[in-house]
Amino acid sequence: MHDHHAASATGERWFDYAAAHPHTSMEIGGVAVVAGPAPSTVELHALIDLIRAAHPPLRDRARARGANVGGPAEPADHLEEIALPAHGGAVALHAAIERVCAQPLTDVTWGMTLLHGHRDNEFALLLRAHHGLLDGMSLIGITLAAVREPGLPRRRTPPVPPPTWTTARVRALVGAVTGLALPAPTISLGPARVQAPTGPPRRLWVHTPLPRMKAIARAGGTSLNDVYLAALAGALRPWLPDRATGTVRAMVPLNTRRSHTSTALGNFHRGVPVALPCHMPTATERLATTHLATANIRTGRRDPDADVLFETLPTRWHGRALARALHPRRTTMVATHVPGPARPLELHGHSIRAMLPLMFLPAGHHLSVCLGEYAGTAHLAVVADPSLPNADELPALWLAELDALEVALTHPPRPSNAGARSA
Repeated sequence: MHDHHAASATGERWFDYAAAHPHTSMEIGGVAVVAGPAPSTVELHALIDLIRAAHPPLRDRARARGANVGGPAEPADHLEEIALPAHGGAVALHAAIERVCAQPLTDVTWGMTLLHGHRDNEFALLLRAHHGLLDGMSLIGITLAAVREPGLPRRRTPPVPPPTWTTARVRALVGAVTGLALPAPTISLGPARVQAPTGPPRRLWVHTPLPRMKAIARAGGTSLNDVYLAALAGALRPWLPDRATGTVRAMVPLNTRRSHTSTALGNFHRGVPVALPCHMPTATERLATTHLATANIRTGRRDPDADVLFETLPTRWHGRALARALHPRRTTMVATHVPGPARPLELHGHSIRAMLPLMFLPAGHHLSVCLGEYAGTAHLAVVADPSLPNADELPALWLAELDALEVALTHPPRPSNAGARSA
């Protein structure tokens, strides 16, 4: 199941999940902040047509679960325009993003919102889509198509042989079923006995140079994703309940594209649980422990039996299995990482200054995070339920963890000369 049918099957389980949790928005996306005058409606309709041409399902209207597609939508059905308070700056822009995301799409499964007026010679395009339709890499793919750039780079991944019922495959199925059936106590980050959602989620962003994170990863002998998660583990320490028992477990999406689907659009991700070592006392210990904890991600990329549970279950049960895996008693949060374009992009000759990721908040969860890359900058997006106290401190705490790792790994203390004999 690593072809286009795999994308459809993975997407269906997210549509099922959304149907079972109607008060939870399953939209992901991004905000492109662009230098220049706001485009006209005609230009935006042309942009929407380019996106729809990149992925045919984007032409369809939203449909109820199990129903036929409700017919094609028009470009105008995907577009919304909002004029912001003059000279409101980043504050007005971020407030508008929260208002837009608080109103989920209904008639279509993806949409574009033009936000302008907050700053002279700048506008923003907010693109969002149901997670059942697209994953983060696909969103990058349609963004590249919209600005007429080459598509997703091809990644050399080993072919997966057709599944056969070997001893290893049976063992993998038993392990997957056991993993869902057995209790997996997790630590909740929200207030005791407060069930999320308590209102529209808050959205926060912070950025840091991407080469900085890569330098920390090289110095620590780990991956950039390990650095991201280890810093997150340290940043979450203030939210741990007193005398907490259990694990802070993050669901980390793993890209399952193979050589023949490397540039395909759709949803090609599955979740891999990773225990975040919030209990470790130092930043370097948290990084080393995170590297060990993400070993299942690295091996899962090459494991032909990694998706055996969903390959075996009837499709109608996929949504229930996903809901079980994402239940707040089993998963504390989702922490995703979306690599993006390495160089700046242009839209109609205007520079795209930043691309801010948009993440969803699973049902019952208090926190979800996404690390997005764009043109040498890493943007951390935080989505928090209003009941999570002091959530606005999390981005600064994450940056402070990077500072601690940078000092410890790339600027080691000089040896003391105390006690040395003079010549």
